[in-house]
Amino acid sequence: MHRGNDCEVDLGLNSNLLSTVLSIATDVRYWAEGRASNDCENLRGWCARASAELFKQLTMEGIKAEIHAWTCGVTDAAHVFVVVEDHVVDVTATQFWQFSESPVVVLHQREAEAHEFYQTVASFKSVQELLVWQKKSHWPGDQMAFA
Repeated sequence: MHRGNDCEVDLGLNSNLLSTVLSIATDVRYWAEGRASNDCENLRGWCARASAELFKQLTMEGIKAEIHAWTCGVTDAAHVFVVVEDHVVDVTATQFWQFSESPVVVLHQREAEAHEFYQTVASFKSVQELLVWQKKSHWPGDQMAFA
């Protein structure tokens, strides 16, 4: 794992792919920060929206990605993130104390799954699939992904 430029990054990805993913993820982080309310510095509640946007941007660049979701099962806690190859890419991880100083996180799935919020319970190949799942799961309207 490498930490630098305010990002937490696993270097297991091909360097060209990693560079492209980090660039897009950083842009999406700024995109989300620009749209979130002022009281939402850590982007809590923005994971689905930001992950959907990240998925769209990666796909437009020809990068195969999936949207993944975790739900607690005991509480209504949930989290959405993107997986590229076998790496979690999360632009809203700052909502968790472990990554509060890392605006963009890229971790190998094996390492990421040590954190409960990266234990995938559902995955989606499109934003539409995510939206259907969110509706069935009764997500708050202000946290629904943008189509």
